[in-house]
Amino acid sequence: MRLQSRQLHSLTPFFPDVVDALGTWFRNVVLDGELVVCGDGRLDFTALQRRLASSRVAAEAPASFLVFDVLEAGGTDLRAYPYKVRRAVLQRLLDGLAPPLALVPMTTDATAARGCLTGHLDAGIEGVVAKRLNQPYRPRSTWRKVRAYTSMEAIVGGVLGPISAPVALVLGRPDQRGELRVVGRTTPIPRHLRAEIGTQLRPACAAHPWPAVLRPARYGDSAPVEYARVEPRVVVELVVDAAIGRVQGRPVWRHPANLRRIRAELHPMDLSPLASDAWSE
Repeated sequence: MRLQSRQLHSLTPFFPDVVDALGTWFRNVVLDGELVVCGDGRLDFTALQRRLASSRVAAEAPASFLVFDVLEAGGTDLRAYPYKVRRAVLQRLLDGLAPPLALVPMTTDATAARGCLTGHLDAGIEGVVAKRLNQPYRPRSTWRKVRAYTSMEAIVGGVLGPISAPVALVLGRPDQRGELRVVGRTTPIPRHLRAEIGTQLRPACAAHPWPAVLRPARYGDSAPVEYARVEPRVVVELVVDAAIGRVQGRPVWRHPANLRRIRAELHPMDLSPLASDAWSE
């Protein structure tokens, strides 16, 4: 039994617990699924990344394998079969399956699907995948991932680019002690809005709570991020997805947020503390 990524990189050495479970349960099958690590009642992407670095952390961050689909069973290639047939095969194969293995739920009811999409945001579920019942296994051409988004406020603590016309905003939220913590950044701001946002920002004084250079983030940075600090007094409303990670144990958004508007009527003190277990980078 072996595990491999979509890019065909071997993951077998890093997840001996999952490999053992799969080997005990299955013979002559090829499955499509996802490795996850849970902590504090939600998916923990940062812990999963640690597992990809070393198998020695398996005991402190046990992984699970969530099964989506089946490509082969008993020597039969099932990729050309419609999804409804593959799903029936999966249900027979996985009847009575126990942790750390699990079959991902499936529904043809739109209301139930929407409930899955919006009802598990606190658990870090990013979205659902839509497949046609009559289509073969062609993930890149026929499947659609529908992400779950929510609205949230944050404080602007810095910018990328000039303060007068920022390219992106570096965002913070207060923690339980009232200290402003970096939680993420925005996607690039549309050019026609940059100057307007810049009029609301002021260069930071010497007492700014953040360092002059930020650690590399999970947004494609390979080196420390240089940015301009601003007075943390402007609150903005954002559209964010449910993907949360952790930096030094603190929650951060794993993907950039989309800026919706400036909340001029809100003061930074109006934002509630960011619960450490409510939210990943």
